Amino acid sequence: MNSVNGTDERSRTRQTIERRRLARRSSVFGPSVWNEAFEIVGRYDDVIYFGNGAPASEIHPIGRLQEAAATAWATALDALDYGEVAGYGPLRELIARRMGAQGIFADSNHIMVTSGSQQGIDFVARLLIDPGDMIVVEGPTYIGAMQAFDAYEPNYLTVPVDADGMDVAALASALDQIEQLPKFIYTIPTFQNPTGITMSRARREALLALSRERGILILEDDPYGEIFFGDAPELAMRALDEDVIYLGTFSKTIAPGIRVGWLVAPGDLIDMLLMVKEASDIHGDRLIMRTVYHAADGFLDGHVERARGIYRARRDALIAGLEEYMPPGVFWSRPDGGFFVWVTLPDGIAAEELLPVAAASGVAFLPGAWFYPRGQEVRNSFRLNFSTLPEERIREGIRRLGQVLTPFLAR
Repeated sequence: MNSVNGTDERSRTRQTIERRRLARRSSVFGPSVWNEAFEIVGRYDDVIYFGNGAPASEIHPIGRLQEAAATAWATALDALDYGEVAGYGPLRELIARRMGAQGIFADSNHIMVTSGSQQGIDFVARLLIDPGDMIVVEGPTYIGAMQAFDAYEPNYLTVPVDADGMDVAALASALDQIEQLPKFIYTIPTFQNPTGITMSRARREALLALSRERGILILEDDPYGEIFFGDAPELAMRALDEDVIYLGTFSKTIAPGIRVGWLVAPGDLIDMLLMVKEASDIHGDRLIMRTVYHAADGFLDGHVERARGIYRARRDALIAGLEEYMPPGVFWSRPDGGFFVWVTLPDGIAAEELLPVAAASGVAFLPGAWFYPRGQEVRNSFRLNFSTLPEERIREGIRRLGQVLTPFLAR
């Protein structure tokens, strides 16, 4: 055997050994869709990218955070040792007050501070999902939630979304046809990611009634509830039923880089979820929790109000651009808050095939198929974000998209 062949053989042997060491669930940790999008966009200059899901970076309250961090460090002696698993007490009390102003009652003892709401999703999945269990998700739904769920090997029951949110009648019909009781229903009822749609009050009440009747938990993810452009949205489902597990975050109202969110759960679950957290990271970043508390206290309401005006103008620019430049047969959601518009193409058109063509012409988005469980994809839609782009870039981006889309549909 020559040295080249010997090296190749040893390399294949090492790869085989490494694969044998991997857990079965490792198969879900494939390439990131975010990296795929960035790779496509990165091939070209001056691409107007509508794929973000973040607040506008230019309104991050940097000065306020710097002051709050200085205050946190000034009292750092008690925050540099191991500490509270549930999170900084004054921050949990502040969260309870803020939720109370939105009609959501929660005692601070039922609140756990998390590393963003993403960690809360993972903890609930870790506690509740065995391989092969069924969970209910909206179709489409948040990519990051599916990434967390996939690690625990569930089966998905995907329920369509229409202008009033999750189709509860369709869910009830689907449950009648299966024997397996889902472990929980994951929903983003307010300014949903990716569609921007808000579930109606009637649908919320119907979903709660169905969950009680069938004995299925509801996991409510509410990252955008404070980002509304007119009247306040419908009450959170947690406000209507204290058995709902509720997720919130400061990622959309302060900044995503600080990684501070929270989870609210009934007493019998919060104690176990605290043990899940203790096993995962012992406790959260004690200095960051104090920084967020000092930054948010007496400031956040005004900051969010200013942000709403900026996002409203950007939403309006996006809708106006779609109305002007989209060809016939293309439809889109009209959100009253949040960060996203969902665009639907005629049947038979795959948005992931449009993406590289659009990127070459200077505009990019996230294909709708990425927002469905594997094997259940619906391909003729895509998500547009409006929060991170100024109005003039939004208008130019939609103009470019229209120029690409018209001949693409004709083809």
